Amino acid sequence: MTSTSNGVREATGMRQWYVVANVARETRHGHGGEQIESGLKHFAPGAKLWVPPPRYYNDDDRLEVIGIHRGGRRRHIQLILFRRHLENFRIKAGFSPALERARDRTNRNWAQAWCCPELAGPWVDRWNALAAGQPSADFPPGPVRSTLGSDAGPCPHSGNGAATS
Repeated sequence: MTSTSNGVREATGMRQWYVVANVARETRHGHGGEQIESGLKHFAPGAKLWVPPPRYYNDDDRLEVIGIHRGGRRRHIQLILFRRHLENFRIKAGFSPALERARDRTNRNWAQAWCCPELAGPWVDRWNALAAGQPSADFPPGPVRSTLGSDAGPCPHSGNGAATS
C-alpha cells in the first residue's frame, strides 16, 4: 500500500497470504448450547471471514475476524468470535483493497500477519481438527516477522513470502 497526496491509500498490487473461514450454518448458543441459530448476529451462515494470527499464543478459542456485515451496507467489520462458530479453515493468496481498508480502521497492531502457507498451515490444520471434534494440545509457532511495510524482508519459512498462486 502506498499513500497518495490526498491521504487515500492505494494498492501496490502485492498479494498476501490470508487464513479464511466460513461461518457455520448452525451455531449453538445459550446454556449447554440448547439454542440453535442460523449463522451469527453479525454474519450470515457461510459468510467468508479473514482470520489474522491469534493475539495470544495459547488462546485460540476466540479469534479475531474481518468480514462483510450481515446488513445491507456491504461493509467490512472486525469482531472477536468463538472458534466453534467457524468452519472450513483454509489458506488463500490474494489482495483485497476493502480488506486493507478494514484493517486500517482497527486499533489492532497488524505488524504480525501470515507470511507464508508454511506458517499458517499448522494453524489451519489445528482449527479444522478442533472443528471436527479431535482434541489438539499442540500449538503451532506464531508469526515471527512483519509482513506489512517496507521493512518486511524475506519470509524465513519459504523464500520471499510473496503470494504467487
